[in-house]
Amino acid sequence: MVRVLCLAVRLGVLAGSCSRGEVAAASASAQEVARDPAVAVVPSPPPASAQPPAPASAFAAASAPARALAPARAPALAPARASDARAAPTCGDPPLPLCPLHAWMKANTLPAMNAQDFAALATALDTVATFAPSGYQYWASIARDGSDAARSQSLEAVRAACRGCHRLHRANYKRDMRDRPL
Repeated sequence: MVRVLCLAVRLGVLAGSCSRGEVAAASASAQEVARDPAVAVVPSPPPASAQPPAPASAFAAASAPARALAPARAPALAPARASDARAAPTCGDPPLPLCPLHAWMKANTLPAMNAQDFAALATALDTVATFAPSGYQYWASIARDGSDAARSQSLEAVRAACRGCHRLHRANYKRDMRDRPL
């Protein structure tokens, strides 16, 4: 038990529980474990009359028994999450082709905005409202607001609707759904 505690001290898990001689012995044990991974440090059960060392603070009092009984071991690597292992993008930034929504917007809304063709812009924004993915709150209503603004021939109001939708949804859409077919 002392050997495990002192190994824990050497590894920085516990402090103030071992003498210098015990720390040196624990260091030798740690080097032995490092050289031969088959060697495992297993705590011996404490004698019935043994009391754990008195902790220095109330926080240490609550955590010392749990740490003293746990065997010292190397930290485990965190398991990989599915979101960490994303597939390589199939569209987006050059040299990749444009993503479906980006290509559609570039072909339909951009020319209408540049030409100030409000009828084509209203039709395009009505179509954009139908592209709303589930979970993207306000997508359809913002697109309809932009369509209404185009029918009122207010280019600034159309731009404001586009800006509002892009601020609200662009980052999440690009991260989660950028290659989604329309």
